[in-house]
Amino acid sequence: MEGDNGYKESLTRWSDNAVRKAGIVVQATCLDDIIKTVNFAKQNNLDFAICGGGHSTSGTSSSEGGVVLHLKKLNKVRVDAEKKLIYAQGGATFGQVDREAWKYGLATVGGTVENTGIGGLTLGGGFGFLTGRHGLTIDNLVGATIVTADGEVKELSETINENLFWAIRGSGINFGVIYEFVYKAHEQKEIFAGNLAFSSEKLESLMEAMNLWLKNRGPDEGISMCITRIPPKFEPAIVFVLFSNDPSEQIFRERFSEIYKCGEPLTEQVERMPYPNVNALANTLITPGDRKAFRNVHVNRINASTFREAFDSYVKFTNENPSTKQTFLSYECHSYDKFASIPSNATAFPHRKPFYNVVIIQRWMDEKDDKLVYNWGKSIQEIFNKDGDNDKTLYVNFEANSDELEYKEEKLKRFFSENLEKLKELKRKYDPNVFFRKGIVIRP
Repeated sequence: MEGDNGYKESLTRWSDNAVRKAGIVVQATCLDDIIKTVNFAKQNNLDFAICGGGHSTSGTSSSEGGVVLHLKKLNKVRVDAEKKLIYAQGGATFGQVDREAWKYGLATVGGTVENTGIGGLTLGGGFGFLTGRHGLTIDNLVGATIVTADGEVKELSETINENLFWAIRGSGINFGVIYEFVYKAHEQKEIFAGNLAFSSEKLESLMEAMNLWLKNRGPDEGISMCITRIPPKFEPAIVFVLFSNDPSEQIFRERFSEIYKCGEPLTEQVERMPYPNVNALANTLITPGDRKAFRNVHVNRINASTFREAFDSYVKFTNENPSTKQTFLSYECHSYDKFASIPSNATAFPHRKPFYNVVIIQRWMDEKDDKLVYNWGKSIQEIFNKDGDNDKTLYVNFEANSDELEYKEEKLKRFFSENLEKLKELKRKYDPNVFFRKGIVIRP
């Protein structure tokens, strides 16, 4: 509670606008702590939030005056190398999972940022550098232990409580607190990866190179293409994060030869590295602090005119609003063949189609600028929507912002498509009073 040692630190989040003044913060150290906290909050009709990595930009991991169940002390990760399974408690980060699995030459599909909590990312779906080869994070989830709204502990898998296991794979935090996740692990060697930065004068030739690369890209390579500003002067630039799932520099340069043909980059930092290091490449871009917001678009093509329009809007907006200079836009171009080959009703995550994520990551300092920043983000979203499907589907993990936490039925369908009705049925069964109501909320 307020005044206790550690209380102030327990409220800290990756994004300052996600901070709320909780009435009680419970730092769980065992499964029983989770059960008791859920029951206490429910019996006393208190607002309830779960904090894992604390990366939500909307405040869904916080509560104003209510109860926060903080999982940071439940972060143990263990590996069964023989069975190739990773057991990770709900408060772990993907950096911890990566490093523990790497001790055995193994890896699973996690995010592209090492300090992201495994809970939020996994429950939403999960895209990462290994998506091209192994699918989404949820496609590699083989089990979980959950505490539901009635305080019951349930083991989940394809054969045990299979409907609830189906639901947690893509619906966000709608069905319970995950005490432990079990992931399928894969043999993993060192990789070759890094960053290239180019000036905007090369934009059109870079777009042409990207489209040539996309025609021939395989499951073991990926590009995140960013519109950003690079220090120390924060000049506008186009930055490529290149990933080759092979330790050979020769193979790396062959795979990305079209990009290199565009000429001398402003900066180049590429090297052979252990797999966990690739998820630290963006660390300087995603430091904690300041106010932040996520937005997302699904695109199925790379269009030079759209990219130019977004780039020009970005430069103008960040010039006029200097505190937003660390905002960046990213095309995550990992192969979709694997995750799109899975039926759309196989998990709660329905978007089993060819697409690339565009992530709009906004950063600013002053609360008075919130509306201005949110509105610009929406305008960028509309620019990129021209290159997507008419259904304008959305990804749970990149679309919960504090300016719009209430969602209409029409928008819920953009998240869950044809799976929404089944999710409502399961919500009626497992959480009829909507105890779990943070973020993208499914109502019975």
